[in-house]
Amino acid sequence: MIALLVFLAFGSCFYSGIYVFAQTDQTASKLQAANNAIDSAFNAVMDAEKAGANVTGLLVKLNVAADDLSQAENSYQSGDFNAAAVQADSVLPIAQEVTTSAQNAQQTASVSNQNGFWFTIAFSEIGATVFVLALFLAWRKIKSNYMKKLPGLKPEVAENTA
Repeated sequence: MIALLVFLAFGSCFYSGIYVFAQTDQTASKLQAANNAIDSAFNAVMDAEKAGANVTGLLVKLNVAADDLSQAENSYQSGDFNAAAVQADSVLPIAQEVTTSAQNAQQTASVSNQNGFWFTIAFSEIGATVFVLALFLAWRKIKSNYMKKLPGLKPEVAENTA
């Protein structure tokens, strides 16, 4: 009977140790996944900014997620694995939302930049055509006026002073 109690006591200690290790590993993997999600979101925001998108709102959300991750890591370091897991889980949806929004903003900015480029090309072509046409019409008007005045002009004769 005593041997059974001793076995149960050691068995329960061993089992709780495995549970703590498993919980620690699971929490650590959640923290790693949250950290990877934050990195991915940050890279997506940087790409969107390079494309010319306004990323101010995305950076605010990213900072909230980074603060939550920091709190999760602090909870993990202090040994509160349950709080760390909950906080790490709260980071993932925010990071995924920021990533998706940043990718959409990047795509919108790229389309806008491309449309702006083609608008500039079209405006330049139209402007150049109108400018050349205006120059041609001005030249015709000046030539017409000159041709009307030409018959009334008298030639200058150089006097021979010799």
